[in-house]
Amino acid sequence: MTPIEQIEKWIKDKPVWWRQSVRLALENGGLDGELLSEAYELALIEHGLADVTDEFDNATQPIDFSGHTSEEEVVNIRSLGDVLGVGALAKNQTIDFNQSGLFIVYGDNGAGKSSYANILKSACLTRGSDPNIIGNVFEANNPSPSAEISFTVGAKDDVHSWTLNEPSTGALKAIRVFDTSSAHHYVNKEDTLGFKPSGLNLLNELTAAVNYVKGIVDEEIMPGNGFVHVSSLNSLSDIAKVVNNLSYKHEESDIETHKATTKEVARIEPLRQEIAHDKLQTPETLKKKLRQQKELLKPLGNIAISALKCLGDESIEQLRKLQQDYEQKKQQAEAIKKATLDGLPLDTVTGIRWQEVWKSAKQFVEQEPHSNHFPPEAGDNCPLCLQVISEESGNRLAALQKFLSDNAATEAKKAYESLQNLEGLIRSQDLRLQEHKTALDELESIQPGLSEQFTALFEKLSERKRKFITNSELPSADEFLDISAVQSAKQISQSISEQIEAVQSDEDLAKLIEKKEQELQRLEDKKFVLDNFEALINNLRRHKVVKKLEGLKKQCNPLKISILSSSIYKQGVIEPLETAFAEELHQFGFTRFSIQVQTRNTGGNQQFKLAIADAGEPIVAKVASEGEQRCIAIAAFLAEMKADNRDSTVIFDDPVNSLSHQWSSRVAARLVDESKKRQVVVFTHDIVFFKLLLEQAELQDAEHNSIALVRNKKYAGLVKDFAPWEALTTGKRLKVLNVEFQKLRKIEANETEDEFRKASRHFYGLLRESWERLVEEKLLNKVVNRFERGVYTQRLSRLVDITDADIARVDNAMTKCSTYFTGHDSSAGVGDPYPTIDEVSHDLEDIKMFLEELQGARKRS
Repeated sequence: MTPIEQIEKWIKDKPVWWRQSVRLALENGGLDGELLSEAYELALIEHGLADVTDEFDNATQPIDFSGHTSEEEVVNIRSLGDVLGVGALAKNQTIDFNQSGLFIVYGDNGAGKSSYANILKSACLTRGSDPNIIGNVFEANNPSPSAEISFTVGAKDDVHSWTLNEPSTGALKAIRVFDTSSAHHYVNKEDTLGFKPSGLNLLNELTAAVNYVKGIVDEEIMPGNGFVHVSSLNSLSDIAKVVNNLSYKHEESDIETHKATTKEVARIEPLRQEIAHDKLQTPETLKKKLRQQKELLKPLGNIAISALKCLGDESIEQLRKLQQDYEQKKQQAEAIKKATLDGLPLDTVTGIRWQEVWKSAKQFVEQEPHSNHFPPEAGDNCPLCLQVISEESGNRLAALQKFLSDNAATEAKKAYESLQNLEGLIRSQDLRLQEHKTALDELESIQPGLSEQFTALFEKLSERKRKFITNSELPSADEFLDISAVQSAKQISQSISEQIEAVQSDEDLAKLIEKKEQELQRLEDKKFVLDNFEALINNLRRHKVVKKLEGLKKQCNPLKISILSSSIYKQGVIEPLETAFAEELHQFGFTRFSIQVQTRNTGGNQQFKLAIADAGEPIVAKVASEGEQRCIAIAAFLAEMKADNRDSTVIFDDPVNSLSHQWSSRVAARLVDESKKRQVVVFTHDIVFFKLLLEQAELQDAEHNSIALVRNKKYAGLVKDFAPWEALTTGKRLKVLNVEFQKLRKIEANETEDEFRKASRHFYGLLRESWERLVEEKLLNKVVNRFERGVYTQRLSRLVDITDADIARVDNAMTKCSTYFTGHDSSAGVGDPYPTIDEVSHDLEDIKMFLEELQGARKRS
C-alpha cells in the first residue's frame, strides 16, 4: 500500500478541518497563509465557534485521491483540441502528441504555450497552486473554458471533455505536470533544502495546519485574554456564587435573573436607613411607629382601591360591556315596540322615564277598591284623565301592557339601571390626593419614586372620569393603567403588618433587623449585577468560547500524524525513493560538492534533508545555484515517479526557465533519456533549450517530434507541425524551401513582377540561412555548434575530404544569395536585380544535391 493509500484510509474518521487540510494540500501542493486560514475557519465552525458555511458542507465530502494512488495502467495523452474560452487561443486547433518518446511544444512569448499548458495542469496532476485560466480579454463575450482531451489508458482510447469548474477524470490524474510552481514544492524554501515525497508531503502540510491552528488557539486561551475585569462579591448570597464562580456551565438567563430592577435599586437606600432606624428602637417603640405608619397609609390605600373599582381597567371594561349590552337590548326593544305600537301619538312613549309613569299609574289603580284590572279597558274610567276609555284607547293600553311585559323591554330596563348605577359611582368618586400628602410622603421615604407613581396614576383616573362625565367617552381597549404604585403600597402595608406581628421581643427585633440586612445585601448584589451586566455577559460568552477552543486544542496534537509518518517510513517506502533520488542526482552530475540524503521526523514532518557532506556549511540552499536547485527539484520529481513505479506521461512546462547553458544541457539530456522509458511532453519558449533537446534526441537516438505555436494579430495557439526555423536541421529547412518555392512559382505566374521580386528576396534570405546551417551541420560535421559551448574534436576526422571545390561552391551560393536577398541596397543605375523562376529552381536543386553528397558518399550523418 502506497503512502497516499494509507493516508486515504487513515484520514476518513479525522476531524473535518484535518480532512480539508489534506484536500487543500492535495489540490495545491501545499498550504500557504490563505489556505491555513481556511483550515482554521473550518475548525471554528466544527466546534460551534462560527456559523456553518457552504465551504464547510463541501469540506465534509470525501477526498478525491484520483491519480495519487497506485498506478494500475499506463496513461498517455493523445491530443488536446476544441479549445474554447481559454486566453486568446484560436478555435479549431489540435495538438496531436506522439504516443511515446519526446514531444516538444515550442512557442514564443504570447504564442499560447502557457494557455495550453494550463489546461493540462488543470486536468492532470501538479503540485502548486491551480493555474489561473482566463478568457480572451479582448472579446466581449467569452464562452466558459472547455477543451477535448483524448488519451489512452493501457490499450484503450478515451476522451475527456474538460471544463474549468468540473472535476477532471481520475485517469488523467495519473499524468504528472512539472513547472516552476511545483518545483518550489519539491525543494523547500526553508534553511534546509529538501524535498517532500508524495504522501508524506500531505502529512507535512497537515502538521503545518495543526500547528497553525494550535498557535492561534494557544494565544486565544491565554489566561485573561478576552475577559473583562469584574470585582468579586464579598457575600454569601446565591448571586455572589454565580458572579464569583462564573463558568461555561452557566447560562445568560442565570445572570439576567439576578439583575436588579429599577424598583429594587430605588429600595436600597430607604432600606439601609430603615435598618439604621430599627437598630435604635425597642420592640414597643417600633411597633408603635409601625402602627402609626399603617394607619397613615390606610386611607390612601382605600381611596386607591375605590378609584380602581370604578375607573380601573377591569371596571372600564365592565362599563364598556354594559354600554354595549344596553344599546343591544335597547335596539331589540325598539324593534318590538315598532311592531306592536306603531302609530302612537308620542315618540317617547315606552321610554325608560315613561315606564316609571306607567309603573306609578299601575300601583295607583291596583290600590283603588273598585278597580279590577290594569290597564283599564273600554268603558272604564282613566285613572289619570278620569275620562271614559274608548275602544281605541283600550286597545292601545292593552298593546302597551303587552310590550312592557315583553322580556326584551324588561332586559333593556335592567341594563339601563345597571349602567346608571355604575355611572353614579364614577360621578361620586373623589380623586383628590391633597389630603393624603402625608401618606404619600411616607411612601416616598419607604420607596423613592412611589409618590410620583401614585400622582401619575390618579391623574390618569381623573382624566378618565372627566371624559366619561363630559362625553360618555371611554378609554381605548389597548390603553392600560400602571397600577404598580397601588400594588407596592399594598405590599408595604402588608410588610408593616407582618413586622408588627413579628416583633414581640428584643430577639424578634434582632431577627427582623437581620432579615432586612439580608434583603439589603441581596438588593446590593443584584445592583452589582445590573452595573456589571454587560461585562458579566461578555465573560460568560468568553468562558463558553474558551471551553470550545480547549476542545479544539485537543485536536491540535500532531502525535497521530507522526505515528502514521513513522509507520510509513518503517514499511520501507522511503528507501526506494531515497535510492532513486540519489541516482537522479548522480545523473545530473553533482561533482562540485557531495550531497548526503538524510531523513527526519519532527512533529509529524517526515522529509528529506539534503546536506553537504564534510563541509563547514551543511545548508545546500546557501551553496547550490539556481540551476542546481532546479535540477534537484526535477530529480525529486523523477525519483518520485520511479519509486512509485509510475510509467504514465510526464509533462514539463518550461523546466529550465532562465537557467544557465550548463544546467539547461543537463536537463535536456535527462529528459530525453526519460523519454525512452515513457511519454515525455515538454513546453518551452526557450529556443536554445529547444535545440538542446533536439540534439540530445539525435545523440541518444530517441524518438521525438515537435510542433510550433504561433499567433496572428487576433488569436494565439495556431499549431504548426514544424519546429521554429532557427531550430530546423538542413534537411527540414529544405522541405520548407520546397513549399516556399511552390508559392513563388504561383506568384511568378499570376502576380506582378514587383510582387515576384519581393517574394524572391525573401526566398533567397531563407536559402542563405540554409547554406549556413549546411556548412555548420554537414560540411563541418557539427564540430562547432551555435547555442553550444562544447567543441566536438572527435568529429574532426571527417573533415579531411573538404576541397577547394567545396569552398568555391559554398562561396558562390552565399554570394548569389547575398545579391538577391533583402539586406543589400543596389545602385539605382544598375537597377534592382532579380532572378528568373528557373534560376531559383536551379539554386534550390544545388543545395539539395550538395546535402545528398555530404550525407551519402561523405558520411556526414
